[in-house]
Amino acid sequence: MSALLRSFDALERRYAAEAVTPPERAPQDELWVGTCLGIAGVPLLVGEGEMEEIIETPKVTAIPGTKPWVLGVGSRLGGPIPVISGDVFFRKKPYAGRPRDYCMVLNQRGFYLAITLSGLERDLKFPARERDMALPVDPDFVAYALGGFADGERNLFVLDIERLMMDSEFVNAAQSKPNTHEVVNND
Repeated sequence: MSALLRSFDALERRYAAEAVTPPERAPQDELWVGTCLGIAGVPLLVGEGEMEEIIETPKVTAIPGTKPWVLGVGSRLGGPIPVISGDVFFRKKPYAGRPRDYCMVLNQRGFYLAITLSGLERDLKFPARERDMALPVDPDFVAYALGGFADGERNLFVLDIERLMMDSEFVNAAQSKPNTHEVVNND
C-alpha cells in the first residue's frame, strides 16, 4: 500500500511541476441587455425582464367609456388582455398607416396588458457604463425615459416601464366625462 501512495505522491509532484498557470482574465464589463423595438415610430429599448413577451396584435372588442388610447380587450392564452395603442397614448393621435401587427405584453404584479408596436428589431447589449442619463429623448417620451445608449448613428433611450405603470393617466383608462352621444337614463 505504501508503494501505491508513493506513486500517487510522485504523480502529484509531476503534475504540479508541469502545471501551466491559466491566463489572467481581463475584467468583464457589466452589460445592459434589452430589446430594441418601436412605439409610435420611435425606436427605443426595453430592458431584459421588463416585458413578458411580444405577440401578434389580437383582435379586440371595444370597451365603452374608456380613453381613446384603449383599443379594447383582446385574448391572450385564453384570458382577456387590454390592448393599448402606443401611437394614441404617446403621440395623442391615431396612426393611419399599416396596421400595428405586434404588441409587447407587460406583466405588472399579475396584471397583463399589451401595447402596440410600430417596429421590432432585435435584442441588443451595451456596456452598462456607457449608459447616458442625459441622452436627448423624443418629447412625447420624456416622462418615461431612463437614459439610453448610442447605437451607431442613432440614440436609443430606455423606456422605464415602472414610470409608465405609475403614471396616473396610463393606469386610469376610464373617460373622465361621458361621451356626448351616450344617453344616460335615470328612470
